[in-house]
Amino acid sequence: MTKYDAIVIGAGHNGLVAACNLAMRGLRVAVFERNRFLGGMASSPELWPGFAVPIGAYVISLFRREIAEELGLFERGLRIIPKDPGMTVFLEGGKVLSIWSDPSKTAKEISRISERDATQYAKWSKFWGFVGALLDVIYMSKPLSLEDTLELAKKAVSIAKHGGEEISRYVNDIPWIISAPVSKILDEYFESEEVKAALVEDALVGEMISPSTPGSSIVMAHHYMGNITGNRGQWGYVEGGMGSLSKILAKRCSELGVEIHLGVEVERIVVSNAGWVRGVIAGGKFYESWMVLSSADVRTTMLKLLDPEAPIDKDLIRRIKSLRSVGASSKIVVAMRNLPKLVDKYSGHEDLAYRSSAVTIPSIDYVEKAYSEALMEGMSRNPWVSVNVQSYLDRTVAPEGWHIASLFVQYTSRKSPGNWGEEDREKLVERVFTVLENYYSGFRKNAEKIMIITPRDIEEMFQTPGGNIFHISMSPDQLWSNRPDRELSNYRTPVKGLYLCGADTHPGGGVSGVPGYLCSTEALIDAGIVRKKFKYHEILRLVKGILSLRSS
Repeated sequence: MTKYDAIVIGAGHNGLVAACNLAMRGLRVAVFERNRFLGGMASSPELWPGFAVPIGAYVISLFRREIAEELGLFERGLRIIPKDPGMTVFLEGGKVLSIWSDPSKTAKEISRISERDATQYAKWSKFWGFVGALLDVIYMSKPLSLEDTLELAKKAVSIAKHGGEEISRYVNDIPWIISAPVSKILDEYFESEEVKAALVEDALVGEMISPSTPGSSIVMAHHYMGNITGNRGQWGYVEGGMGSLSKILAKRCSELGVEIHLGVEVERIVVSNAGWVRGVIAGGKFYESWMVLSSADVRTTMLKLLDPEAPIDKDLIRRIKSLRSVGASSKIVVAMRNLPKLVDKYSGHEDLAYRSSAVTIPSIDYVEKAYSEALMEGMSRNPWVSVNVQSYLDRTVAPEGWHIASLFVQYTSRKSPGNWGEEDREKLVERVFTVLENYYSGFRKNAEKIMIITPRDIEEMFQTPGGNIFHISMSPDQLWSNRPDRELSNYRTPVKGLYLCGADTHPGGGVSGVPGYLCSTEALIDAGIVRKKFKYHEILRLVKGILSLRSS
């Protein structure tokens, strides 16, 4: 029988971050991963010779720079290639609008459409900069309730009096921002339908929601908080593919003595009669440990892996079963020798389109219609697509003479009547290429290799019921102190020594590493290995963030 201090279930990026954090404090750690590749949804295995194929996430922003620095990932080869512009949106009539990391450049582009909206964009950027400063504290601290979060912000503003009335107004606007449809927020800021269309995508990614869904703006806030490039909100690519991040994390784990077992599935989390975790059964063998952290979906952990005799309240089980997680997105990965030109009316914008995420959202109404179609039929007749060609900026992800493109597609509901069988898959490819033919000349013809990843594939490959890329939906009622459930939101479970560190814990989905880091830190606090932060630590951090925002 092999003994460890800690066992981590899942070698996704959160599991690997947790393992590193534990091992850096001297614990003997093992990681068990059911797949034969690292990274979970942050992986890019060589499924085609010479290609790094992104089967999950394909762009990065949310991974916290402070975590990367603490774990020494940059020194071990982590390199981020910024996308700038981050997004280029195809509008109607041959127009495009690019969103740059420099707000003044974006405002200049917007001024071609509306001078008023160009001015408003400066205010928009400043507001989301404040939200980002607030999220820096919220996302890197264990979860608070919405009420406690607002109280924290108000206390911080009262201390940081240099923030002025404008900052105080931002705090007062936050409850409205969190509960309002993103379409309403965009309407209040901007007059141009084209500008609204260019900004709406961040509020929709991965969720079965539309711009008019109450609370949809919280997803936008989530996607604005990244800092991995050193420029808040900027997105980029991991050099070598998303899987390179996971490989570098695994390398750091190995340096710290962590044992990583690929292709070994955990079959049972073993619990003592006294309600303490004892270890796991993996690959038919028992491995003893006094601490187990699971980065698997909470329903997989608590309903499938956990010892059925564990002391879990029936009400908690019922609430876990009721978590919402309908997958909304699919991916088509395409390899091609030649990148297609844009059709005549968009001709000349190829460089902008390929160095950014090129998005086919001509209007808010287009998205609303696509959403309605998916609700009724399982997938949009005319989906919106985000085209991402990493090989245009990073030649390490494809062989010489080839390119690889990730086509992110919405809406494709996990509840499709066809259950994502062969007919659904063929229909998806046909509809996506039909949409792209409005913008690209010969995209379908140039595609020589195609891989389709539907919500059903995500569900089966990563054991996430519903096929949601965030494990569970990022709706306001499933965030902060309610993520994944009010009884589980501090990463602890009723089983002593069993913790949750996956994307369905605070602060949520995306490649951030924060759930793994915060969960493992809480486990270390329980073990008496690190000290608990004092009561007003978060307030002082927020004061610092507000003052830096004011000075900028």
